[in-house]
Amino acid sequence: MNKSKARYVARQITGVGWRVWSTKVEQWWGEPYRNYPTALLDELNGPKRTDRLLELSRRDRALTEA
Repeated sequence: MNKSKARYVARQITGVGWRVWSTKVEQWWGEPYRNYPTALLDELNGPKRTDRLLELSRRDRALTEA
């Protein structure tokens, strides 16, 4: 059976939205998001550029506050 090697995955939480789960430390990362955070997950599981992570998390967080 193939397991995903992604360190960060998104899980849908009923009534909350999407949350990013860290499989390494087994805890939530960041705030809940209304939509599936594809670009954020790609960055977290890829290059992890701090400036890009901040930009994506702010943009997606703005969607949850709207």
